[in-house]
Amino acid sequence: MKDSTPEIDKKQLEILLLKSESERFRIGEELNTFGRKVLASSIQQEFPGISENDLKIEVFKRCYSSFYSPDELGKILLSMRDYWQVHGNSP
Repeated sequence: MKDSTPEIDKKQLEILLLKSESERFRIGEELNTFGRKVLASSIQQEFPGISENDLKIEVFKRCYSSFYSPDELGKILLSMRDYWQVHGNSP
C-alpha cells in the first residue's frame, strides 16, 4: 500500500538516515515484531483456538511461502512439528 507522497517518503528516508546503524536496526526489528504480531492476530481471528505451535507454523508459512518451493516448505513445517513433538512446546 502506498499512502504517502514522494515528498513525505523522501523526508522519512532523510530522518531514518540520520539515525545510527544500531537505531535503524532496532527500528527494523520493532517493525518486524509488530508485523508478526498483527499477522498472528489475524490468524487467531481466522482460526479461534489455534495452538501456539500451529500459530507459529502458520505465521512461518505466510511469511516464507514465497521463498521456498511447496516441497521445501512442507519439509520445513514437518521438521518444526517433529521438533516440538519431541521437545515440547516451542520456546
